[in-house]
Amino acid sequence: MAVIKYDAPDGPIEYRVDAANISYEDETGHWRVKAGQQDGRDVYELIPRERVYSVKVAGKKTGTSVTKTG
Repeated sequence: MAVIKYDAPDGPIEYRVDAANISYEDETGHWRVKAGQQDGRDVYELIPRERVYSVKVAGKKTGTSVTKTG
């Protein structure tokens, strides 16, 4: 299980997903979170690191720390 807390246009969001469905992309500086499926394809939300308050992932080592910068 993983929990990511971040700022969205409508206010703070706490999103829970399976640990296998969240990752950090060093190249882009975004958290990649599986948001569901559409037409048989996986749909992901990309969340900029600057908007993230915290990420807790049980059973998966991300190697990334998150620090609020704003």
